[in-house]
Amino acid sequence: MREPHGISDAFAEEMMTNMQSAVLVGLGTYNDGTAELDWAAAEALARGVQLQVVRTYHLAEGTQPWSNPIDDGWRADLRRQAERRIEAALSYLGERWPAVAVTSRVVDGVPWQVLIEGSADAAVTVVGSRQLGPIGAAALGSVSTVVAAASAGPVVVVGRPGASAAEPGSVIVGVDGSEHGDEVLAFAFEYASLHRRPLHAVYCWRPDLLATSQWRGARPAPERASRWLAEALAGWQEKHPDVRLHHGVVRDHPVAGLVAASAGQELLVVGGHAKHARLMAMLGSVSQAVLHHATCPVAVIHPRTSS
Repeated sequence: MREPHGISDAFAEEMMTNMQSAVLVGLGTYNDGTAELDWAAAEALARGVQLQVVRTYHLAEGTQPWSNPIDDGWRADLRRQAERRIEAALSYLGERWPAVAVTSRVVDGVPWQVLIEGSADAAVTVVGSRQLGPIGAAALGSVSTVVAAASAGPVVVVGRPGASAAEPGSVIVGVDGSEHGDEVLAFAFEYASLHRRPLHAVYCWRPDLLATSQWRGARPAPERASRWLAEALAGWQEKHPDVRLHHGVVRDHPVAGLVAASAGQELLVVGGHAKHARLMAMLGSVSQAVLHHATCPVAVIHPRTSS
């Protein structure tokens, strides 16, 4: 486990800069994209920033191997379809979220490439998910899977709704002591503070089977892990005294432990370490596996990079 440390002034300043950015949402086709639109609009409202709605179109979407050669008519038809989806989305947002300032763009490009590029300047990038499952997402190149693996900033994948408005639930954050744990905790505390939600920090601990052998000595005690977790969170609790914080060590694999802890909750926050999107979409990681099994929206937090 990495030793906990304080929050640097430079990191705090960077987080404040990100707060001024817009929330970017990639408009999908599943259920007219209403799930991701609602989540993104609520986040933009909480942050007091604009909501940017992007709908992409690409020639590959409207062609088949037996089709005639591509001409400008294909491109024009695809653009008109994208524009109609944007118009419907703007109408939906105007009725449901009238207090949110909304801008929109129709972009000719590969969906995940457009969103990955845009994520560098967005406070949060929001995408929907059809919940294809790990095999389907890897084989079909799910936009949400690829964007979550290779974004240049925080990405929220909205699949299953999780908590309800009547019972909003908590924010769950997975703490693993990794090099980029600050970004993960910063997002989790910030979200919990903005939305006035309790925060539950989870560290998943599994005994080292080799360490249990007589020749390796005693295995590390859970009490030590609990102390480390409390120390790692202390500075963030001081920075966000308004957040009701709970924390605990779970004796389970990180994927199983985090998915179980997030059941019926508002948001699960995990770290993302992959930058090779195609490779990670096929090979998987904790964050990728959680995306396919969690029953609430999942925030995947990458170290912030500039565009």
